[in-house]
Amino acid sequence: VRVEWQFMLLVGVFIGALIGAVLDRSFRWESVPPLWQERFGPSVGKRGLAALLGGIVMMIGARMADGCTSGNGLSGLMQMSASGFLVLPVFFGVGLLTAMLLYRRRTSA
Repeated sequence: VRVEWQFMLLVGVFIGALIGAVLDRSFRWESVPPLWQERFGPSVGKRGLAALLGGIVMMIGARMADGCTSGNGLSGLMQMSASGFLVLPVFFGVGLLTAMLLYRRRTSA
């Protein structure tokens, strides 16, 4: 069995995050994060479906762009390409807009 670097990266990210969470005592088991539950309710299925659909959209986008968002933005900046300088602020802007739309505070009427 051949173990490639992508698998080891995945394992390393998981273990590193686990060690960090245990060391700063923020580790806890939760099926639905509190912020999500406050905004969309406690449904584990709804959370799972949203994660699945988000992953599919990211996969399609990465496939269409011949690479991931981070790679396109960061590699472009390192190569001093105009597209890198254009695309990275767009990625962050769209991410910020999405977070603001999804997690905006509800006003009581």
